[in-house]
This record gives sequence, structure tokens and C-alpha cells, in this order.
Amino acid sequence: MSHFIRLRHLLWTGLCMLGCAAGLAQAADPVEELDLKAAYIFNFIQFIEWQDGDQAIDGEWSLCVSPFSPLKRHLTALEGKPARKGQPIRVRLLEPGMLRQCRVLILHSSDIEPVLRALRALPSAHGILTVADEVANNSPEIMITLSQQQSRIVFGVNTEAAARAGLSVSSRLLRLAKAAK
Repeated sequence: MSHFIRLRHLLWTGLCMLGCAAGLAQAADPVEELDLKAAYIFNFIQFIEWQDGDQAIDGEWSLCVSPFSPLKRHLTALEGKPARKGQPIRVRLLEPGMLRQCRVLILHSSDIEPVLRALRALPSAHGILTVADEVANNSPEIMITLSQQQSRIVFGVNTEAAARAGLSVSSRLLRLAKAAK
């Protein structure tokens, strides 16, 4: 239990440092915006609880990213990094017919509708975290939205969408969110 608390504290500190880094990036621009967004996505995984626990699919955490997303290249830096309980992250290109093999979907506006249609066809507690980057679509299936406001990266969290998918969001992550519903 002590190890778990220590790990949570470490992850919380890392997420807070990312928030500080976003402010520093505005002034000194040492880290590119898309690299920061990829780091945010990595940390989101740490602060979401899956209904089926930390069971990875095929022993790995699959991040499925839209082939049109500008984040695609930056997310590949997460390839092989330990996500939860040491299980490695695997970055895959998003294919609507293969959603069940994804733990996290990174959506882009150009392909959001077909992917959301495929997601709606799955059972309600599908356990897939949906993250949208700079998407104007206000779909009830999107759980986390990333955007840039006044040269800062911010995110919103839809806890209702997460609950419908069988996920719960840490209160720590909700406190950092620009908007939560």
C-alpha cells in the first residue's frame, strides 16, 4: 500500500511539473506544444481507473492515434514506456474496426465522426479512454479534450462520458482540468 501511495505521489508531482512546464514553454519555448500534449496524455493514463483494473490488452497499453493527428509523431516517443504496473505503451494507428484493441483513443477532427460511430456500436462499459486534440466537436463520447488557450495547454474532462465507458477520473486530475462536467 505504501508503494502505491508513493507511486501516486510521484505521478501527481509529475503532472504538476507538466503544468509548470507548460507555463515555462510559453516564455522560453524549450518544449514543443505537441510534445507537452503527448506528455499530458501519458499522465492522463496514470489518473484514470479502468473498471477491469490495470489489465492491459495483450500485455500492453495501446494508444490508438488518428493517422491525421499532428500528435502522431510525438506520441511515438511514448512507445515502450511503462504505463501502469510496468506494462508498456504501444502506439498504433487508429482503425475504426479495431477499437477493442485500444485502451486510449487519440481523436482528430478529420476522422472523429466515423470513429465515434464505431465507438457507439460497442457495449457501454467498453473501457476505452477518448482524448480529443483541438476538436470542435462536443460529442458526449469524448472524455478529455486538449486545447491551447492563450499560449497554454489546457484540458477539459467529461466525467459522465468516462463513467458510461466504465472509467473513473481521479479527483486530482479533475482539480487540474480547466473544465469538468
